[in-house]
Amino acid sequence: MDSLRTAVVTGATSGIGREVALQLAELGWRVIAIGRDREALAELSRRSERLVPHAADLLTDEIEELIPARVDALVPAAGISPSTGVEETTPGEWERVFALNVTAGAALARHALPALRAARGTIVFVNSGAGTAARPRNTPYAASKHALRALANGLRVEEEGHGVRVSTVYPGPTDTPMFDGDVDRAALIRPASVAAAVVMAITASDDVQLTDIHVRPRRELSW
Repeated sequence: MDSLRTAVVTGATSGIGREVALQLAELGWRVIAIGRDREALAELSRRSERLVPHAADLLTDEIEELIPARVDALVPAAGISPSTGVEETTPGEWERVFALNVTAGAALARHALPALRAARGTIVFVNSGAGTAARPRNTPYAASKHALRALANGLRVEEEGHGVRVSTVYPGPTDTPMFDGDVDRAALIRPASVAAAVVMAITASDDVQLTDIHVRPRRELSW
């Protein structure tokens, strides 16, 4: 098993994270699939013997224990999106959104760096269109995603000499449980399409890193 390329994917029980896990397993990777929903993890593990489920809460469990000895790719895909503005958002809600959307990803990267350096591996942060342009209804979410963008850009510079690639994927409106916009859901991006961009960053040829990948719907949506 240790000879298999290994990816750690959080938020693996639904949406983009789940599709990333499935696509990497299909390519022959071993995937440590991390999420809170044990039933969803069990269902996922039945799809492939290469999918290794790990039930965990990134806000309360020990991050270090989630990282195996070998890591070729890390995909922090877990996130939350409170649809509130600054006036309605409590200090506790601010702390929670930053803890999951930013700090957990940073902690995962910190603990995985020795293995990623050894593998000359890749980190792909799943960001959002909100990471480059804020909207009135989701300022806390956008603020966290702007911070995640800075984290990725800074980490890329820090790790350049160690051979670790750092990429960011910015999905537009995607048909996941997190998206609750009042639009025709048939016009939304499919999670598998975003996952394909993540996998592209991971499997890119060794001479390049795909630093920023924007995945937009064919027709821009407003809601």
